[in-house]
Amino acid sequence: MTIIETFQSRKIHFQNIAEQFQKQYNQWAVFRAILFVVVALVAYFFYEFYDFAYSLLVLLVGIALFLFSVTKHLKIKYLRDKNRVLSTLNEDEIQRLDNSFTRSETGEKFIENQHFYASDLDIFGKQSLFKLLNRTHTFDGAKTLANWLQHSADTTEILLRQKAIEELSPKIDWRQDLEASAMLIEEVSESTDKLLAWNDTLANPKINQPLFKFAKFLPYFTIPVLLAWLIGIVPIYFALALLIVHGIILKQIYDEVTLALDQTNRIAGAMKAYATLSELIVEQDFQEEKLQTLKSKIANASTAIRSLEDILNKMANRTNPFFAFVVGVPTLWDILYFTKLENWKENHRESLPVWLAVIAEFEALNSLAGYRFANPDFIQPSLINESVWLKAKALGHPMIRASKRVSNDIELVGEGKTIIITGSNMSGKSTFQRTVAINIVLALAGGVVCAESFECSPLQVFTSMRSNDSLEEGTSSFYAELKRLKQLIDEVAQEDKNTPSILYFLDEILKGTNSKDRHEGARALMLQLHKTSASGFISTHDVELGDEFDEQDFVKNYSFSSEVINDDLVFDYKLRQGVCHSFNASELMKRIGIEM
Repeated sequence: MTIIETFQSRKIHFQNIAEQFQKQYNQWAVFRAILFVVVALVAYFFYEFYDFAYSLLVLLVGIALFLFSVTKHLKIKYLRDKNRVLSTLNEDEIQRLDNSFTRSETGEKFIENQHFYASDLDIFGKQSLFKLLNRTHTFDGAKTLANWLQHSADTTEILLRQKAIEELSPKIDWRQDLEASAMLIEEVSESTDKLLAWNDTLANPKINQPLFKFAKFLPYFTIPVLLAWLIGIVPIYFALALLIVHGIILKQIYDEVTLALDQTNRIAGAMKAYATLSELIVEQDFQEEKLQTLKSKIANASTAIRSLEDILNKMANRTNPFFAFVVGVPTLWDILYFTKLENWKENHRESLPVWLAVIAEFEALNSLAGYRFANPDFIQPSLINESVWLKAKALGHPMIRASKRVSNDIELVGEGKTIIITGSNMSGKSTFQRTVAINIVLALAGGVVCAESFECSPLQVFTSMRSNDSLEEGTSSFYAELKRLKQLIDEVAQEDKNTPSILYFLDEILKGTNSKDRHEGARALMLQLHKTSASGFISTHDVELGDEFDEQDFVKNYSFSSEVINDDLVFDYKLRQGVCHSFNASELMKRIGIEM
């Protein structure tokens, strides 16, 4: 069975199960309605013709049956919704195989300012590597995946991720169960920043004051007085006086409770999802070291997270005016649950960030494992312990459909080396550079790459491909490119033995100036970079630059070209050795109507 057939089969399977649960859901809805009517009629019958006690007994039995039916109905609804989500997940995988993305998340909110390569390589955006990989649903999971794509890991961590991904990849039932469990809770995508900010604050000193320590016993006196007033034993002013005292006490801590609720309320709904995710992780058997280590960190998370969810939900009841007056004031509800919330924080302050981070890391690993499963032809790259090492065969761009993808071989080994790529317009120079760079990003994140073989050393990718002018900053596109090149020069100057060598990708270098300055500037930059540990790729229309360095041992010339066949301009997108001296600009201009 092919991959697409696997996803199609699973989509239909879960869709059928969801339809079965929908039928059960409808049946139980009818049963609940009938039950309500029957209990009401029977209770009325016994009330009219027999003793009231029989009527009360019928009502109690009816309420018990009704509550059971509600519980059963909700469980069926959950199973129906989960199978619908699982069907949707497999449809999403089918679309993803064709680089069509149904989810709206672009990851752009995670992009770092002046990042070395994220914008040039389309790491984030509507058609991006992030969207191709992303199978996360929590905010922290998406943030972790984005971080992995923007910062390469060290060799040890990459190898651990590779083994973890290899183990997770075939566990499609577990992986999709993890996804679906998160998707069922809308709030799971909310940022946890406020929750973690609350978690970092010290315990509120007020809650330990004698007033609040003793106040929690006051409802044991007040509530009996209220009941006594209701049955006419004590006058109303006794009850009112006690409620006023309660109000004064609650006023002392109102602002603190409101702030805590503001920091935690939006994420409260997600706690159920985090608890379920932690349970799924703990219940699964793992063999690889990284997965076992992560699992051990979250062993006791589920119960504590569910406890936090319960506290937050009960605290949120205070926002209902009726509840606040009828229950909140008489029971000193805010003090009771604010105390529980503060105690929870003290008991789990150090654990909460760890739990959230572990769940996030599992989601990121799941994303790369799902990517590996969906692309069985892609390979796990080999890491080489050298300064600059890149060897790849049949290297293709993962964002280009397999039917249109053209693959090429490339090799770059050693510090201070440059590959110059010349070629005609639209021949594939820029795409090739992005192909090499994005596969390195994937490899150093721990993912599989689009190649027949791929070896690379730990490298710091740096690109200068899209230099746009800025009206706000008053800069031209040429000056924007110069600023980018200065960033490269500064980074190279700061390199030390403890950081990876820079591998740069410079597209149409210095295109915004005249040919003489472009040539001299590119030549000077290449010679300057040659003296450093950095190596990289430069694409250019400057044939003379390639010719000038053709005999230099630190430079290799490659090219792309096009040809006219039967009056059609044809590109084969194949990389060739040597400088390209055949260009197509005149032909392209003729085709749009410029008389040459």
